[in-house]
Amino acid sequence: MRIGLVQEQSLKLNMTQELQQAIALLQYSSADLLSYVHELAMENPLIEVKETYRSPYRQVSKNSDKQSFIENTCKEKASLREHLRSQLIDFHLEKKDRDCLSLLIDAIDSNGYLKDCLKDLASVIDVSEEFLESKLYFLQSLEPAGVGARSLQECILLQLRRLPARNYLAETIVEQHFQAFAEKSWKELSKRLKIKIIEIQAIHELIKKLEPRPGLKYESDDMSYVTPDMTIEKVDHKLHIIYHDELMPQLIIHHPLQSDEAVKEENDTRDYYSKKLTQGKWLQRAIQQRKETMVNVMRVIVEKQEDFFIKGRSFLKPLTLKSIADLLDVHESTVSRAVKDKYVQTPHGLISMKTFFSTKIDEDKGDVSSAAVKIKLAEIISSENKQKPLSDQKLANLLKNDYDIRISRRTVTKYREQLNIPTSAVRKEY
Repeated sequence: MRIGLVQEQSLKLNMTQELQQAIALLQYSSADLLSYVHELAMENPLIEVKETYRSPYRQVSKNSDKQSFIENTCKEKASLREHLRSQLIDFHLEKKDRDCLSLLIDAIDSNGYLKDCLKDLASVIDVSEEFLESKLYFLQSLEPAGVGARSLQECILLQLRRLPARNYLAETIVEQHFQAFAEKSWKELSKRLKIKIIEIQAIHELIKKLEPRPGLKYESDDMSYVTPDMTIEKVDHKLHIIYHDELMPQLIIHHPLQSDEAVKEENDTRDYYSKKLTQGKWLQRAIQQRKETMVNVMRVIVEKQEDFFIKGRSFLKPLTLKSIADLLDVHESTVSRAVKDKYVQTPHGLISMKTFFSTKIDEDKGDVSSAAVKIKLAEIISSENKQKPLSDQKLANLLKNDYDIRISRRTVTKYREQLNIPTSAVRKEY
């Protein structure tokens, strides 16, 4: 074995900090990018952010800033825990009672349920489980109805007991026969309770109007809304891509090195401002590059999914990230980042850019995508006879005979479950 020095020539990609940040910017949603720009402007004195007229994240009144402030203040929503605590103000409670209720409120999850074991919670503040349970019953009497439930069954029962017109049969069924009712073993239930199936059906319709997650409406996420990054419009039989530049604020990069004599004299100060100037220019270029990449990806999507934009959702074709990347001569990960958390307004509604990508379901029929099949499957089920719902096998046969879509019963089951559509037995109405 000989030991010696060998010289080799190779290519190696070094990920500079600027390149890493540019990649991060591409995958940011408009909201995240806006937040990032404001954070950077706080650190960089050379970056000035001028808000554009249209901002999806901060609505500005045309009349006055004061009016806008009042409107936005009125729209603020209390969280579920804040809402529950505010209701305790009206009660004169002992410290022990208030401590127990505070503990229970903190343990409530975003859906309004209490998932923690009462025994474990009771040990935290050294009270008996029975005493803490009595405080839970008090908490369950507050608004919204169903809050503090430990299961879906208890949540529904709490809401039924709060109805202005009590339905005692519904309460009995939920309290004592919930599993049979949920599994739609209604024939057995009708025999057991000696009632007609149509009465059980009426109770089912009543329960469908209740809220299975009573705390969800107090979540701050419900206040947010999605604003499209681009809009696809059909003009003179042609599809046009409109990129919403107004979503981003206008960036102004100042150049102190050209005008400030004091900056020119101090080396440290000059170096500092030089770095900040470079950072500001990079940010402008990165935002522009993000826009160009998104528009280029969308342009290819429009070309490949033209039937979708013209005819509707059921005409989605199979499309992969790799096929787009190959056409644009970029890496597949670049396309993935460009469509992440991005939305497009189309003639058929607001669509996530990820929606346009799906695999084909039949090797012999490359123009049929799994997304299109799911849409068609949902349409068939929504229009079926509810008294005689279609089984998965019948759905597979119908797709084959009426729409020339050949998929197995097992695939129908998989797609149905992905759409959160229950089995035919559960869908059946009487």
